[in-house]
Amino acid sequence: MKKKIIPFNKPYLAQNTKDNLLKVISKRKFSDGDFQKLSENYIKKLINSKSIKLTQSCSSALEVSMILANIKKGDEVIMPSFTFTSTANCVLLRGAKPIFVDINENDVNLNIDLIEKKISKKTKAVIVVHYGGVSCDMDKLIKLKKKYNFLIIEDAAHAFYGKYKNKYLGTIGDLGAFSFHETKNIVGGQCGALSINNPKYIKRANIILDKGTDRYYMGKKNYYSWVDIGSEYRAPELSAALVYSQLINLKEPQNKRKQLWNNYYNSIKKIDSRILTTQVYNKKKIQSAFHIFCIIFKSKKIRENFASFMKKKGVLCFFHYYPLHLSRLGKKLSKTKLNITEKIFNGLVRLPLYPDLKLEEQKKIINNLMLFIKKNHFL
Repeated sequence: MKKKIIPFNKPYLAQNTKDNLLKVISKRKFSDGDFQKLSENYIKKLINSKSIKLTQSCSSALEVSMILANIKKGDEVIMPSFTFTSTANCVLLRGAKPIFVDINENDVNLNIDLIEKKISKKTKAVIVVHYGGVSCDMDKLIKLKKKYNFLIIEDAAHAFYGKYKNKYLGTIGDLGAFSFHETKNIVGGQCGALSINNPKYIKRANIILDKGTDRYYMGKKNYYSWVDIGSEYRAPELSAALVYSQLINLKEPQNKRKQLWNNYYNSIKKIDSRILTTQVYNKKKIQSAFHIFCIIFKSKKIRENFASFMKKKGVLCFFHYYPLHLSRLGKKLSKTKLNITEKIFNGLVRLPLYPDLKLEEQKKIINNLMLFIKKNHFL
């Protein structure tokens, strides 16, 4: 008998998904359609953004952010190294340089206290990544922004519906980028969104998203023309239909994620912190989006042994980002040493977390984690 596998991720689909996809097909309107407008308006109202633009991906949203921020050759953009390549690629595509800064050991987010030493006359922006759906310390970052006058870009790929104090993540900086990739809390296939929080960027964003044309502002004219740079960044209508289906049913899967996250945390917090730790944050200030539950072992060897052990037990667990500063391209850009980033990378492993994960399956995951620790004589 074939062993049942608990997958690492299972994309969530709302009950009305099929109906909405069929509506798109029946109308034969596959771009700039009703679901795009519905999704943008719904998100804008939900998170209190100045403007929302549905994009092909979070990468697209980040690339548009860099154009709007007027990032150019010779500029520097501060960011964590423990992130996906898109966070740095959007900077390189503008001819600028990413400046890598270490992360905190407790919340796996950019260490704001280390940023000031990296600020120079070339610093144009700081990109923060809200890892796992947990906010960075935005108060500290905003104080630095006021002092040095840089732009804040929120890479909120993990963080849709998460909050810092009373504000939704992605709406605190000048610009924010969300991911609706199939691995994220809201699934649009390959999809994302740009949150424009500084109104001065809205007009140009509409032009960039229309391939550099003034079509959005055509009015009564019977033609539009090329006025700026741009590209095909907008999400297709089928992706928009997927996103909208989940937006209007958001609370149920988010509550399930929260329940599963808390189950993991309450079970694992009893383990001696010399063996492993979890991501921790100030729950009075921060409302997590509950995208990731990670545990952090004290060595790479233990992490690899654990992933192998769990796979044999029918549970798929994975490590996360290979630090950008250690990558082949990253080494050409920077020779920096980031001790905490490297420590976290060596020890971090993500456990399955998705709305369709059954409680008995989660219990199996937790029991096998405890068995692994017992077998390896950590206690």
